[in-house]
Amino acid sequence: MKILPILATLSFLASPVAAAPAKVTGFSYVWPKSVEKMPALVAYLKKDRAAQYKDYAPLFNEAPEAGPPLDSYENQTSWTVQTTLPGLLILTGQRWAYTGGAHGYGYTDSLIWDVKAARVTPFSGLFTNPKAAEALLTPLYCRALDKERIVKRGEPTPKDDIFGDCPKLFESAEIWPDKPVYGKFSRIVMALGAYTAGPYSEGGYDLEIVIPKGLKALVKPQYQALFPG
Repeated sequence: MKILPILATLSFLASPVAAAPAKVTGFSYVWPKSVEKMPALVAYLKKDRAAQYKDYAPLFNEAPEAGPPLDSYENQTSWTVQTTLPGLLILTGQRWAYTGGAHGYGYTDSLIWDVKAARVTPFSGLFTNPKAAEALLTPLYCRALDKERIVKRGEPTPKDDIFGDCPKLFESAEIWPDKPVYGKFSRIVMALGAYTAGPYSEGGYDLEIVIPKGLKALVKPQYQALFPG
């Protein structure tokens, strides 16, 4: 009587079998067709898309023990052309993610593309002296932030409040020049996500200021023609 093969078979049937990973759903990453003529920019976006997917897909390897189901998860990015002037193309992106918990999180991203150099440059990279540019813009930014807080809250907020200070501009905000007039930018736009300048219930803060006198002198030579002053 051959017992060992039977026992081996029964042992195999009794062993727990790992569930196959769930199909990844809720992922979306899009950009406008108009940028397809810029291969380096498309390559940059594809690299960012791959990084987003790499962080998101492993969540589907195992179903959560509690909480919302996996098919409610989302990771979405949508880029649009915000503005363009000779030499610079500016995209803004709406990003949204939900991976369980009380709520998802969305915020505005930005991308300043140097067309000639075929590379991304941060807002601070537009200046020969980023610290001087931040010092010039900060008082205007903080004033705009306080005004918007009054709109949202109905009253001024003490500076020592948990959401009463003015977060450092270049560290905390997505920033880009915008609204060209006669071939020159006229505004600086700043987007702060939830929890940066206020609680989640207030959402993000979208601010803009008029480009002040003196900023053009701080702009790198290759970009100076795009700024007033």
